[in-house]
Amino acid sequence: MPAGETDLRVGDRVFGMARRHGAYAEYTALPEASPSLPTPIARIPDAVSDEQAAALPVAALAALGSLELLGTGAGQRLVVTGAAGAVGGYAVQLARHRGAHVIATVRSVVRGLPSADHTAGVRLHSGADEARRLGADEVFETGDGDVVAAIKAAYPDGVDAVLENVSGQDAIRRDAEMLEPGGRLVSTTHAADASWFAERQITAQNISGPTNPLASPAGLAELARLVETGTIDARVRKVVPLEDALHILDRLRQGGLSGKALIRI
Repeated sequence: MPAGETDLRVGDRVFGMARRHGAYAEYTALPEASPSLPTPIARIPDAVSDEQAAALPVAALAALGSLELLGTGAGQRLVVTGAAGAVGGYAVQLARHRGAHVIATVRSVVRGLPSADHTAGVRLHSGADEARRLGADEVFETGDGDVVAAIKAAYPDGVDAVLENVSGQDAIRRDAEMLEPGGRLVSTTHAADASWFAERQITAQNISGPTNPLASPAGLAELARLVETGTIDARVRKVVPLEDALHILDRLRQGGLSGKALIRI
């Protein structure tokens, strides 16, 4: 039993992260926790299914920890990029629960129509619809033009915070155009140059498992409680057997599923 988890008993349903010890395993053993790096494992409440619990790490913990670093609370004007994605979808729900004004950006998906005119196409609004369903107050689509410029025009004095789930090291610098002096940014893609943003009076941080303040039993327990009470949706969209893992992973990479896919062993 990991150190610090003395309330767990043999037979308990538990969920968590194995960190460097792999995934897609029927059984796993976790190392003992250290004071600086608690083992993220917690009991699953009776009202939460195994599937719902399995969907929460890693993405929901990343969203929860990011909002903690951003100081998200009532009235904060928060931009969530990739708001229909794994981390973004949880972040929208959690930020709305905390009382923030959520400004979502989503990718527009255009597919060709079956006709001789290959330039024809139809935009599918599934990402925008999903972001709104999850609680976004405003949604900006990439297919409608420059979303950074659009948000800057809507908020000429700048927004309070940005949770960046999409941009790389070059593109992320444009986020500074949206932020007010003293604003905050967290990157889940580990793309933020903290010193570059500091020169522009913006506090920027990168988040990963070891740097996530809520990658812990407490963070997991909070997420499970929010699912149990119906405050957030675990977003389980598909459960497939192990032999279909490659197919479902490919579908996720192509953006063909708004939610979480689980692999059943």
